[in-house]
Amino acid sequence: MPLPNVSSSGYNITAANTTRLGWVGQCNQRGTIDILWNCLSTIFISLWVMLHLNVPAEHEGFWTCFFRKTRWLILGALAPETVLLASGGQWASAKRSLTDMNELGAKGWTLVHGFYADCGGFVLSTSDAGSFPVTAKQIHYLVEKKYIAVPNITEKEIFDKSKADQFTKTIACLQTGWFVTECIARAIQKLAISPLELCTCAIIFCTVAVYYFWLYKPLNVTTPTTLTADCSIATILLRAGTDAAKPFWNTPLDFVEPPSNYTFGNWPGLAQRWGSYRGPFVRIPNDRNPQLYGLQQRVVYSLLVIFFSTISFAEWYFDFPSHAEKFIWRAACIATEASLFMHAIAEAVSHHAPPHDYMYIEGYKLHWPANMIFFVPAATYFVARLALIAVAFSSLRSLPAESYVNLQWTTFIPHL
Repeated sequence: MPLPNVSSSGYNITAANTTRLGWVGQCNQRGTIDILWNCLSTIFISLWVMLHLNVPAEHEGFWTCFFRKTRWLILGALAPETVLLASGGQWASAKRSLTDMNELGAKGWTLVHGFYADCGGFVLSTSDAGSFPVTAKQIHYLVEKKYIAVPNITEKEIFDKSKADQFTKTIACLQTGWFVTECIARAIQKLAISPLELCTCAIIFCTVAVYYFWLYKPLNVTTPTTLTADCSIATILLRAGTDAAKPFWNTPLDFVEPPSNYTFGNWPGLAQRWGSYRGPFVRIPNDRNPQLYGLQQRVVYSLLVIFFSTISFAEWYFDFPSHAEKFIWRAACIATEASLFMHAIAEAVSHHAPPHDYMYIEGYKLHWPANMIFFVPAATYFVARLALIAVAFSSLRSLPAESYVNLQWTTFIPHL
């Protein structure tokens, strides 16, 4: 294949007789800025549209919400699988809420109601404890004990509160779809795909999975629905007995759904330094633990995360600018897979452990030395992810010349 007509700051011929190019300007072919812009813009729009954060507190303004979403966007770019697990945990909770509420005869309760509750859409108003957000599990408890009626709000009314921008979502779908199509076409024509483009494809895969799990979650709701209790919180706690005797941390209904259901809720000393954890909840945090019900759900989520990390292996034989970068890329690929494998084993063991054993899913991460089974692979995985991202950007300084060859779309059109 002839080399592209490129203008660059310089090139050299490697021992493998491969032409390498530095910064390539825009002319009649792809340039370095094209690759960089296409990747970054696709990552940004897919993550920004994908994020469905919870209802903010009443006193929080635009900039507070904006910076919170920005932090989650950065997290989604660095470790998108964490957002995938968070969305999966919310989806699993909404599914369980649907089953539990239907068993109480609440036929109008849907998956949308479950998401709406877990994102802080319902606020319980009491005579002696003020107002505070309640989750789907807590609503189920209150309805079951007849402290409140089933919330009288329809699925349509919930979505009326949602501020989903269909136009932006359409643009995001078109751009990500086109990006993936181009990468597949380049692979078919045996043209080089840069590591940054491959990382972008992996992030797109995660955002598609997250979007599926959050398909029924309302977006950008700012005003919650108020539920009024028929009795005081003191009465509810008294009737709950010893289960509610301990001081609460998040809300008076912590005995129904404990603080450990949130990531930072497991470390109160650290949690109080962060936003809503500084005192009783004024909003429901976004860092809900992935509470998966049953081995089947755990296997599905494990496969999704493993597939995401496996995509990086597609560049195993890529012609990196240096042997050091090739070694770092390969080592990081192996490290991510090994870390996920170790964590999967720990989760599988904890799934079959007795509920009160220290290896239980919600407990083994908090006890020494069992917590090292989680923290060592997690730290290794995070470092490996940073290494992959660093090499993906550093490789742009010297890519194989065929990375800049334009696709020949006419080759996909059958000749009549």
